[in-house]
Amino acid sequence: MRRPARTRTLLGWIAVAFVGAWIVGTVTLIAAAGERGADDRAALYARGEAALRTPDGGGARLHELLLDAPDRGFVDDYVERLQAAGSPAVLPTGPDRVEVRSGPVLVSLSVTEEAGRWYFSLLPPGEREPG
Repeated sequence: MRRPARTRTLLGWIAVAFVGAWIVGTVTLIAAAGERGADDRAALYARGEAALRTPDGGGARLHELLLDAPDRGFVDDYVERLQAAGSPAVLPTGPDRVEVRSGPVLVSLSVTEEAGRWYFSLLPPGEREPG
């Protein structure tokens, strides 16, 4: 009769260890991902250009800098197309606008600040969603 009690105790400890490992893993993943956006405009421009020039994983890096990115697949395709056109460069053209030039391709992005972090936006400069 003592065996079932030991089995329950062992299963309890296994469950506690599993939950503990899950919590530690989740916290580690969140901490490793870091904050979205950039601390200032200059950091945003530098990180944006580095993301666009990264052969693998550039989409993930740019996704972290976009305020209104629809999904990772879109951003991955966006970066691949810019890279295929040439060597992407981020050029500030005003306080709230940058141009991304890559060969014959020219794309304008908004630069916006939200909650103390700086982001690129896919919306054209000067246009913001209501709300």
